[in-house]
Amino acid sequence: MKKSLLALSVIAAAASANAATVYDKDGTSLTLDGRVQSVFYNGNYDKAGEKDSSIQNSGRFGVGGKTQITDWVAGIGYTQWDVADGSEHNSFEARDQYVGADFGEFGQVIAGRFLDSTYSVEAATDIYEDAAGNVQGKFNGERRGGQLQYTYDNYGFFAQAGVQTAQNNAKLVDSDYFGGDSFAIDSGFNGALGYTIDDVVFGPLSFKAGYSYVKGQDGKDAEAKYGSEFNNFKHANASIAWGNVSSGFYVAALYEHAALKLTDDTKIVNHGYELAVGYAFDNGVSVVGGYETSYYHKKNLAEGSKNSKAIVRRIPVFVNYAVNENFNVWTEAGFNAGSNAGADDVNSAARETLFSVGARYTF
Repeated sequence: MKKSLLALSVIAAAASANAATVYDKDGTSLTLDGRVQSVFYNGNYDKAGEKDSSIQNSGRFGVGGKTQITDWVAGIGYTQWDVADGSEHNSFEARDQYVGADFGEFGQVIAGRFLDSTYSVEAATDIYEDAAGNVQGKFNGERRGGQLQYTYDNYGFFAQAGVQTAQNNAKLVDSDYFGGDSFAIDSGFNGALGYTIDDVVFGPLSFKAGYSYVKGQDGKDAEAKYGSEFNNFKHANASIAWGNVSSGFYVAALYEHAALKLTDDTKIVNHGYELAVGYAFDNGVSVVGGYETSYYHKKNLAEGSKNSKAIVRRIPVFVNYAVNENFNVWTEAGFNAGSNAGADDVNSAARETLFSVGARYTF
């Protein structure tokens, strides 16, 4: 998961409501943002020893800047790091990093490391912490460097277009089931379109669709030190969201289809959907529940055969209490809803009951 409550795009992270402006003079501003959290995980998460419960700490720190160049364009820059939590990140590790130009109502252009355009579609159901995301985030859910992206979001219309340049040891998928941990990328492109209708009964109604294509390096460029070889990667998704996740009733649905074609005539396919329904009360308490189902299979293109079929079906439940804009606590659970034995190759906890309790301070 991206571990944020409906972060609609990577640009929104830099303009977070919690970001503190520490300098603002003569058209130039500097902001700081971050968070520190502690989470208790039950043993099925395997965060420490096998089947051992554990408390995990983590932090995040970001710096953003903006300077007005002319009346119609400003230069922008943002960088953010994940900080040591004793498990995944043993030091500072880059998360988002980009520079660009803000053209006001005409959009923004950024270049650097971030999620590609298809995440703007997935954000509709990215409202949990750890117990969900068995469809979105499995394919194309990692931040990658070497990207150029344009975003327009105005008058109800949303459009995003991106270009991917060559990268070594880049992330495309997050499981050994898909053929490797990192990949040698040659080039690619991505885009998303959407439209939001304001105030439909109990809130805005938003539709989005996205597509991403990535070509793999070949020959000597794709030696082991540069990442796993592959021919191409295709990812398409669509979502609908109704309401506001932080106020009142909210419902969302996401459909994903992704395919990774390897150089040995193996094609790995993932498709599925996520549903989420929730309500945020005026006292800061919000409750979200949902259903996720995802189908994975490997196909030998030369023989036309399928094998290693995996089906993941999960029910996530999330309860959050926003004490104020800086401090919140939550509890979360995830339940097996009919995952098959092959699901263990995709998610080792696919058939387990997950439980966690966490607290976070955001600044």
